[in-house]
Amino acid sequence: MIHFKDGDYGPEGVRVDPAGAAFRFGAGLYETIYYNGHELCHLGRHLDRLLHGLRSYGLAYTVVDFPEVAGQVINRNGLEGSPARVDIVYSVGSGPASPVILAEPYEPKPYKAFRLCLCEDRHVSALSGHKTTNGMFAYLARRQAAACGFDDAALFDLDDNILEGATGALIFEKQGQFVCVDSPYRLPSIALDLAGTVLDILPVRVPLDDLPSFRHAYLLNSLIGMRPVVAVGETAFVPDDTACDKVSPLVLGASD
Repeated sequence: MIHFKDGDYGPEGVRVDPAGAAFRFGAGLYETIYYNGHELCHLGRHLDRLLHGLRSYGLAYTVVDFPEVAGQVINRNGLEGSPARVDIVYSVGSGPASPVILAEPYEPKPYKAFRLCLCEDRHVSALSGHKTTNGMFAYLARRQAAACGFDDAALFDLDDNILEGATGALIFEKQGQFVCVDSPYRLPSIALDLAGTVLDILPVRVPLDDLPSFRHAYLLNSLIGMRPVVAVGETAFVPDDTACDKVSPLVLGASD
């Protein structure tokens, strides 16, 4: 895989200082952007979220011409015209953080419905509002979900209010009303923001015990768009593609 780092493109691995914060603590932030074969979808929104996170914690950083560099990385990996995921990673070190940009093939699954297990552990932090490279909690939740035959895990706060999926935002619906999770301890979702432009979505708290009252559920992120959730733990939902068909093209962009 050819990546960009420190003004150059190359296939060699990225060196990480074993005495540095990135190695010791997983310190850093990143964004994942969907390339649909034609465009980097919502690159500006992703950069806004990424750079806002760096500024929020007073981390010095450098920037590059992101569209140009990401386009070069896509081209040099032979991915032009094909779906791919592009990651922009800022690892924290002793000086200003600089971006590493990489791209790899991605296979969309536009008809997939998701099953989520209940994550029994809890992780509530202001850092949950940023896409940090120290994502061990979500990684373990996804790993445990896969080991149990699920697609993802539902995460909760300390009061058993649902927060999000380990890989994306959640929306629920009953009697025509869509709701999203209202909490400072979930990641602000670009896909959810886009969904709000075509759906009337009310931010609320969603206790675990209230899940059976909803008819439909959906998982959203920048790589899948909006897809039905058919189960969260033992609670089943009726799969619905109608709302997804309104939102996913906004998230994933037009394709031929």
